[in-house]
Amino acid sequence: MALPVTRASDSLQPVEIRVAAAGLVVLLAALVLGWSPLIPVAIVLVAGDYAAQLTIDDARLDSAAPAFAGGLLVTAELAYWSLEERSDVRGEPGAGFRHAAFLAGLGVATILVASLLLALVDAVRTRGLAIDLLGSAAAAAALFAIVLAAHGQGRTGH
Repeated sequence: MALPVTRASDSLQPVEIRVAAAGLVVLLAALVLGWSPLIPVAIVLVAGDYAAQLTIDDARLDSAAPAFAGGLLVTAELAYWSLEERSDVRGEPGAGFRHAAFLAGLGVATILVASLLLALVDAVRTRGLAIDLLGSAAAAAALFAIVLAAHGQGRTGH
């Protein structure tokens, strides 16, 4: 959550701090209250904060974006897992370790795929409003897919 705040311009930083803090408070509320619908809201706040920082500051391709994407996905998954662990049902031995390994692999896979996409975008370097709109739509779709996958993962108990 701190990445957008540390990279924001001086004029944007106070807003970034407030939005990131709101995302953190919403995530904590989701965990304390045990209300899973708040988790995607927190993730969207933080991701939107990052997207706004990149857009408003007119930043070039950010090489830290894949790590940020992986971090968001793992954060959402850990939050859902935390809520799942509140149940009195005990899983089979080693299930926690397997789940942690799965989450680590998912985070690494996210970073690798995002890095490949970033390299592809860097290679193409096409400009124009149509490309900007297409890129924004693709980013929104990717974020939506991540949130849906994390939400679905939380419901199925994997």
